[in-house]
Amino acid sequence: MDKKTDRTVDVLVIGSGGAGLTAAATARKAGLDVLVAEKEPVFGGTTATSGGVIWIPMNRHAAPFGKTIGVTDSLEDARTYLHIEAGQYVDEPRIDAYLEHGPTMVAFMEDNTEVKFHSMEFPDYHPDEDGASSIRSLGSVEYDARKMGPLMKTLKGELPQTLFLGLALGSSLEMKTFMKAGRSPKAMAFVAKRMIRHFRDLALHGSTQSIVRGRALIARLARTLTDDGVPFWLESPATSLIEENGKVVGARLNTPDGEVEVRARHGVVLAGGGYPRDRERRREHHPGVTATMDPVLPVPMGNTGDGSRMAEAVGARFNGNLSSAAAWMPTSQLPGATDYTGVWPHLVDRTKPGFIMVTPDGRRFANESQNYRDLVIEMIDAFEERGTDTAWLIADHRAVKRWGIGFVRPFPIPRGRYIKNGYLKRGKTLDELASICGIEAEELKATVARFNGFAKAGRDDEYQRGATPYDKHHGDDEHKPNPALGALETGPYYAVRIYPGEITSYKGLATDKYARVLGHDDQPIGGLYAVGNDQANVFGGAYPGAGGTIGPGMVFAWIAARHIAESAGKTLPGIAPEASVEAAE
Repeated sequence: MDKKTDRTVDVLVIGSGGAGLTAAATARKAGLDVLVAEKEPVFGGTTATSGGVIWIPMNRHAAPFGKTIGVTDSLEDARTYLHIEAGQYVDEPRIDAYLEHGPTMVAFMEDNTEVKFHSMEFPDYHPDEDGASSIRSLGSVEYDARKMGPLMKTLKGELPQTLFLGLALGSSLEMKTFMKAGRSPKAMAFVAKRMIRHFRDLALHGSTQSIVRGRALIARLARTLTDDGVPFWLESPATSLIEENGKVVGARLNTPDGEVEVRARHGVVLAGGGYPRDRERRREHHPGVTATMDPVLPVPMGNTGDGSRMAEAVGARFNGNLSSAAAWMPTSQLPGATDYTGVWPHLVDRTKPGFIMVTPDGRRFANESQNYRDLVIEMIDAFEERGTDTAWLIADHRAVKRWGIGFVRPFPIPRGRYIKNGYLKRGKTLDELASICGIEAEELKATVARFNGFAKAGRDDEYQRGATPYDKHHGDDEHKPNPALGALETGPYYAVRIYPGEITSYKGLATDKYARVLGHDDQPIGGLYAVGNDQANVFGGAYPGAGGTIGPGMVFAWIAARHIAESAGKTLPGIAPEASVEAAE
């Protein structure tokens, strides 16, 4: 590898997640000289360990897919929905920019890079609101590892805890099929075929050759950038920005070859993943117990808010005026875990029949099947009201056998080691489970009895679980009368402690519709852009649908790169220059 020394490029991108690499790829396609600097020894950021889904209303795949399932979308519907989602925190110019340029970004990336998406039916997270739809989310098409060559050595891996014998599952349909393998001969045949292919790859190549989900998106972007001659500087965290005459003209990087100054003629793009592991920022901006607790997060250890701190040092304004501090996610943690590999994001189990969540007083506090962001908000509120910092996900034997629970896999995978290490609590009866977990036993039994009545009737009169298309979509379509509601009747009973985790921070740098970082006077700081989770959330802290973090990250990365290119007198292939673009100072 070339020795890292002082140099000058057109664009410096700090961070190598989906947003950073989109900015880099777009700028390079405009003919600009680009360098990507990454803090970690691998590239991919939070995106690489994500589902790889983007939420883009009116994308090029939506209309044809919608015809096949009888669902429509429109720009006006999307705008209406986002205004409701953002509420008093709506940022009209940025939302309009997002809606206008999102479909163009998708088309540009698919037409000019290796990036490819596929349609998926996925209800918006508040499907009963005006303007909601179920065809706005796009998944990343899997990628062949053999196309990566030497890049595979530094491509960030999946969350290891979510792999099955080293195999990463792709679509939600594939995941459902794997979960049915213990009770369906057809599903077992599919799983057997898939595992044979996986083990053949291991024998011949040393790893699976199918790259899926967020890792596939990163692999496709990285392949494009490498083919276009864009270097990746790994283990090279940015430590400060270089400012001259009120304009950012580069950054100092702490590389393996020592401190290096990289000058950027036309722009520096911050894409460092936000601040979810910045303890000081959390104390100032996170609510309730999340401000002071040890964060239980499935996000990179290096996401410590470097971008915001560097930008603030040159006069940038941090925007903490959002409805929510983070994209919340209920999580659990293995005993003794020291990093994100010991954390489980509870996306699947809690939404299935036979699961409920309670606090130590034995009472439920929310609709367990709702979207993860809203569920954790209600969890934090319940903690404050009830004077606790603990919640439990509880299930009966039948549910755990069918769906697993957190790190515990469905039948026939043994679960004994998780009972031995204390992660999984087990009681022959609800009384015994309550005693082990420190839950009020009589109230727990009353809660379960009441919930079982709701489940058998198919209607949750307490928290309306299973009432929306979102709840039903994530339940068990084979379960009647309501796919989201199932009684807890078959002992032994199991419990896992749940934490109010997150997949990223939402508060961040104030930016305009071009992703330019704003100062305290709300004027753009010349040469400085922020995208992804370094930028304050465009939805005002709301989470409209699946892909609601990576989608805006890629859109504003594309917008930023286009603005940089056009300010430098360049244009993107097939994209007419924006008449109103303001030249960078």
